[in-house]
Amino acid sequence: MILLFIGIQLPLVLLGIRPTAPELLHMLVGERLADGYNMYRDIYDNTAPLSALVFWLLDVVAGRSFLAYRLTAMGLILLQALLLNSTLNRHNVYATKNYLPALLYLVLGSLSFEFNMLTPLLIGNTFLILSLPYIITLNREGFDNNRLFVGGFMLGLAAMSYLPLAVFLLVGVFAVIFFASNTFRSTMLMLCGFLFPYAVLMTYYMYTNTAQEFLELHLLRPWHLQVAFLRPPSDVAKLMMIPGFVLILSLLSAASLPQRLVFQVKFQQLMWVWLLTSLLVIFTRDEISVATFVIILPPVAYFGQFFFTSNRKGWILNTVFLVMLAVALLLRYRLVLGINQFMQMDESPLLLPEQSPVPMQSSTVLVLGSDISYYMQNKPVTPYLNWNLAQRHFSRLNEYQAVFQLHENFRHEMPQYLVDKTGLMPELSYKLPDTFGKYEATGEAGVYKLK
Repeated sequence: MILLFIGIQLPLVLLGIRPTAPELLHMLVGERLADGYNMYRDIYDNTAPLSALVFWLLDVVAGRSFLAYRLTAMGLILLQALLLNSTLNRHNVYATKNYLPALLYLVLGSLSFEFNMLTPLLIGNTFLILSLPYIITLNREGFDNNRLFVGGFMLGLAAMSYLPLAVFLLVGVFAVIFFASNTFRSTMLMLCGFLFPYAVLMTYYMYTNTAQEFLELHLLRPWHLQVAFLRPPSDVAKLMMIPGFVLILSLLSAASLPQRLVFQVKFQQLMWVWLLTSLLVIFTRDEISVATFVIILPPVAYFGQFFFTSNRKGWILNTVFLVMLAVALLLRYRLVLGINQFMQMDESPLLLPEQSPVPMQSSTVLVLGSDISYYMQNKPVTPYLNWNLAQRHFSRLNEYQAVFQLHENFRHEMPQYLVDKTGLMPELSYKLPDTFGKYEATGEAGVYKLK
């Protein structure tokens, strides 16, 4: 099973890795942190604290390495599959113990290169799976109470990796209702575990005078209750067709099962809650792509067991699995095989240009806009890394406080080049001549160089 996963993934890594904009943004966050700047106070980005810590560690170890990010993501997918399968076997969730859930997890996790992108959601999904054995423990009054606290703590770490995963606290509440003896006390214990890492984090930010920025840029960011696809919806539908087909077959098989143990029935009800919560998180994001669907892999792998161990004829089950594996290989290797023109999938919204047409190399740069390809060969300076969050200053140039904050941030860091993609330089030069008046236009449109 592990060799199959590595056999699918490793050739693509050796053939070369196309850099993507989300991965570059995460690298820039880690690079700024490694240079000694504080998250949220000196880096305007909404990356969750624990994910930012992972990006910082990767930058310290490997620097700007897309290979390191992809290998780390592969390791997390493999770890998640094995942890989930181990939990299912250890708690006798099925009638028999096997490795089918892990096999399904790894095959479906190889459908797209987006599952191999190290995202905050992928990091947080690891902690969700780690919380599972703690929240399904059959609790009695006075026994094993610490396990619910640990389960809540893991859910808190998941939210600290990707904030919307805090919704999975609902899964924890339903687990308490299904398995615990004292519902109210157990819920409070799990809630304390969930809030404990945030209490520690807020204490740190209060001591470093960053609490207000943390609340504004990350914790209190509004939810966008709308469906916005980062890639064409048709591409996402094509890639998610196989997991959806397997899930439908599996749910039908699970519904026709004979009477089972009470624990197994309750666990299945909990995985229904997990599946519905995953869909809620997916379709309330401001940017939806294939990578967002990584959180449905655990319930799909769990329910998939019921179909592939059903009483249907063996040749039917084997054919379905082989077709699933073949489609996964075709989708993953479509560019290498030259068949993408038949599937008509467009990955360009995620990818960075192969040859970036930037006029500067190995310099410090600030881009006034959302095009971060200029940072591929250059180093970002000033806190304005995420252009959407930079609007808290650049979109309020008629307010004294915003202009003052711009002056203070540029007083500490002056980039060698400014790339103006929004046409703000005339107004900035007029309102802050001692800062932006030091830049002169170059031969490239919208590119200014420090005099």
